[in-house]
Parts: sequence; structure tokens; C-alpha cells
Amino acid sequence: MQTYLSNLKASVRPDMARKDSTKLRQVGIILLVIGVVAIVLPHLATLAAELLTASMLALWGAIGLWFSWAIRPAPEARIGFAAFGLMFAIGLALILFPYAGIAALTVIIILAFLIEGLLSILFALRSSAYVGNWGWLVFSGLCSFAAGLVILFGWPWTASWTLGLMLGLNFFSTGLSLVMLANPAKR
Repeated sequence: MQTYLSNLKASVRPDMARKDSTKLRQVGIILLVIGVVAIVLPHLATLAAELLTASMLALWGAIGLWFSWAIRPAPEARIGFAAFGLMFAIGLALILFPYAGIAALTVIIILAFLIEGLLSILFALRSSAYVGNWGWLVFSGLCSFAAGLVILFGWPWTASWTLGLMLGLNFFSTGLSLVMLANPAKR
């Protein structure tokens, strides 16, 4: 019977191929650049995140309404109209009232950062025997968790800029950890 850690050992290779580490480094650099832009322009990053989320909700709702219309003879169409209509209305409301959306998104981001931070730390500790430079995952997890706490204690007064700044810090720390993981571990 295989355990979680033996499966992890089989799937995580400390002697990662050069091609794989190059891809990991490239993704890390992209995340670093996104993080720097969001840190430098936090108000813009906050508004962009809110508008992107609102637009995707509205689009998802509109496509769902179209699908519900296409299946209208089916009894499930009524549930589809209600659910997708609500999703479309929420997305449209968040587009029309972006500051209300920023406040709502800030609460969601608080939860996401706290959960991501805990999971990153737990994964790093579980894989420390198999992954070189695992401390960088702990660093990333601590940064995410700290970001969640900062937003939590500053909400709602600092929501207009904190969300963008914290997203930037999260992208930056995740990108840095991926770049560092791509470097070969010293034995």
C-alpha cells in the first residue's frame, strides 16, 4: 500500500530535467513581472481584478442564459434561468458599481490568501525530504498568509489599494519561489 509521501516522492523529482526547470523559471519570471506591476500600481491592479472578475461573471451568466434558453423545453431550464440570471445580474452590478465589487472581492481574497498560505506551508513541510529549496515554498506560504492577515485587519478602509498591493506581493512571492525552485539544490 502506497502512502501519500511515497506518491509524492515518485512525482516530485529533485533531479528535475533542465527543460522542466526552464519552464518553471519562465513561469516564475512572468509571475514576478506581474507582481511588480501590481505593487507599483495597486489602485489600478485592484480595479482591474474587480472588473475582470465582474466581466467573467457577466459573460458566464449570459452564456448560461443562452444555454438555458436553448434547453427551455427541459424542466431544468427554469433552474438554469434562475442561477445564470443571478450570476449575470451580479456580474453586471459589479461592473456598474465597481467599489462594491472591490469590497466583496477583498473578502474573498482574504480567505484565498489565508488558505493558500496554509496549504503552501503544509505542502512544503510534507515534501521537505524530497524537494530541494523547499524553504522557498514556506516563504511563499508565509507571504500569502501575512497578506491575508494585512487585508483582514485593514478592511474595508484600505480595500481600494490593498487588494492590488497584496495580489502583487502574492504574485511576486510565488514567482520568486518558482524561480528559486528551478535552481538546482545544493547537496
